[in-house]
Amino acid sequence: MRALPQEREYVLGTGDDELTRLGFQHAVWSGYAAEAWEAAGFGPGQRILDVGCGPGYASFDLARLVGPAGHVHGIDLSARFIRHLRGEIAARGIPNVTAEEGDLTTAPLPADSFHGAYARWVLCFVPDPEAAVRAVARALRPGGAFAVQDYSQYDAVQIAPEDPAFARIFPAVVRAWCERGGDPNVGAALPAMMERCGLAVTHIRPIRRIGRPGTAFWQWPRRFFDNFLPTLVDAGLLSADGLAEFDARWKEWERLPGAFFASPPMVEVVGVKR
Repeated sequence: MRALPQEREYVLGTGDDELTRLGFQHAVWSGYAAEAWEAAGFGPGQRILDVGCGPGYASFDLARLVGPAGHVHGIDLSARFIRHLRGEIAARGIPNVTAEEGDLTTAPLPADSFHGAYARWVLCFVPDPEAAVRAVARALRPGGAFAVQDYSQYDAVQIAPEDPAFARIFPAVVRAWCERGGDPNVGAALPAMMERCGLAVTHIRPIRRIGRPGTAFWQWPRRFFDNFLPTLVDAGLLSADGLAEFDARWKEWERLPGAFFASPPMVEVVGVKR
């Protein structure tokens, strides 16, 4: 039995397939990101911290939002993602985006220096999310906002019609996640966490989406399964037969006009530095 990949950067890896998947993921979720930025009051001329920026898909959208008078600084543990982002910054000739490899909780980010910060599906992967929130709070100016979108009840994901093949997949996913120190329900604790770190919670909303066969959003979970489920087989958390059964069942769902996938429940939370 082979262990799950232990690269410190990211439980899902940082290979080319994951770069592609993250680009597609940002495309289908970008509207929700824009709504979070609006709720947080992000705008032209501001300095924004992109927390767990990965390869920078959101960073470039934020750069357009803040404009040439503003600045976006991305930070991520993954050296490969940061190299990719810096390469894109140079290739596109974008002067108002910078990228830093490092751990948010120990990085020497200047205090009271950002108007805002954003994190999507980042805190659920870190072993000490409250330390990360505290680090962001320190880096924000008074009145600066931290907008977070993260899972609040991951195992409440649903597919219809229901099937045991699907029910067997998600416990294995959650187990792998937790074994790496993550918390797939971190969103439920986030508002209280922000308050303890000096951020007044001004906005909370639930997020859940439905994907039906033939839509772009239906492909979002499928791309995740294609990338991640084989690693669970390698780690002994899922049988090869279980994966084959799931893949066969998914093809059946794709042919059912009444089928749907309901994403795991998330919360969007905005906290403002006192």
